[in-house]
Amino acid sequence: MLGLCLMTSISFAGATFHPGDKGNQITTIQQALANYGYDISVDGDYGASTQAAVRQFQEAQGLEADGIVGAATYEALMGEAMPENHTVQAGASAAMLAATSQNEITLVQQALANNGYDVAVDGAFGPGTERAIRSYQVDHGLEPDGIVGQETFYSLTGQSLPTGPIRRFGSGGYNGVSRVESPEATHILDIANQYIGVPYVFGGSTPSGFDCSGFTRYVYSAAGIDLPRGADEQYGVGYSVSMANLQPGDLVFFSTYESGISHVGIYIGNHQFINAASDGVSISDMDSNYWSARYIGAKRVM
Repeated sequence: MLGLCLMTSISFAGATFHPGDKGNQITTIQQALANYGYDISVDGDYGASTQAAVRQFQEAQGLEADGIVGAATYEALMGEAMPENHTVQAGASAAMLAATSQNEITLVQQALANNGYDVAVDGAFGPGTERAIRSYQVDHGLEPDGIVGQETFYSLTGQSLPTGPIRRFGSGGYNGVSRVESPEATHILDIANQYIGVPYVFGGSTPSGFDCSGFTRYVYSAAGIDLPRGADEQYGVGYSVSMANLQPGDLVFFSTYESGISHVGIYIGNHQFINAASDGVSISDMDSNYWSARYIGAKRVM
């Protein structure tokens, strides 16, 4: 039997609208773009065509052409200020999500085994499970990303996935147990991954160059969550999370070039985090000698 994932609504002030967003507010934005003559589907789904139309509109209006509808773009497009709040769905507790994940991975593994794929039915999302999922996806015309999303889960089990996508991080999830991302965490990590390779620039806060807190603030802002500018200020928001309960999307903090909080990144799972470090936006290992000695703590703001 599938576990349940409880969902609540959270409103964030100063919203931005970003690729991957869906809903009535996106439909309104798309209709406004269509009224300006842009070739776009008015379907409530902020996909590639909507992003392209937003970029074209921004260029025509002399705005930063980032494809994201922030306050300035919204006001230019709609003729009114951005709504004060943007409502999103927030997931259940970490313990419930981990238990739900393990139940669903067991179902996936059993379905894979029933279809002749070589996989252990143990509830742990390891490399063998990921390989089997990719093989199944290739054989069934699905995107071979190794991620158990709605389409893959339904194809395998005939049931709907009641959580966000389930994926493997690094060598198999924290302590070998698969983790479920909330939709918000998935959105944040998808945004963050777009900027891997962007150079480090001290004081940078745009895709032309980021410093650590400029990167986290930019990514979270694109997901509709407003963070303060500095790493030490970001440590003052949200609530503390122990290392054992880290979830993808949590902010992780370190003391590097000065005492106290001086570095921040976004946790992605398996004790890894994405951050703007001296070598640019990249993925780092919290268990390395350098980072483990400098770890301060983590905060959850979703």
